Amino acid sequence: MTDDRNRAGRGPATDASTRRALGEAAARAALEVPGVAFLRPGIADALRGAGRSREVRAGGGPPAGVGVNRKGRGGSWEIHVQVVVRRDRRALDVARAVETAVTAAARAAVPGALRAPGVKVTVAQTI
Repeated sequence: MTDDRNRAGRGPATDASTRRALGEAAARAALEVPGVAFLRPGIADALRGAGRSREVRAGGGPPAGVGVNRKGRGGSWEIHVQVVVRRDRRALDVARAVETAVTAAARAAVPGALRAPGVKVTVAQTI
């Protein structure tokens, strides 16, 4: 079990608040990486409406283009980020930079977690 704290630092965080904090931190970190054009929403997000890649989902989940899941009860967190990369950048370099940035942001978002979240980055497209 982790000693995750909620964003206000008051007591143990719920899975929902931790998922939201990780998703928001991951999205901000990914969007700051040079070469990232935007986050690509999954099919469910695309069906909800276009142009929401920087917004938090209505249900309080992570932003579109970011998936946050937990492996089993009390298991480690997994973050999946889908990015669209600018054509003038090498996709592999951008993906590695996004992975590094998201990992650091996730650790900062959930201080005291016993395990660092796993991060997977998918380059969905180049434009």
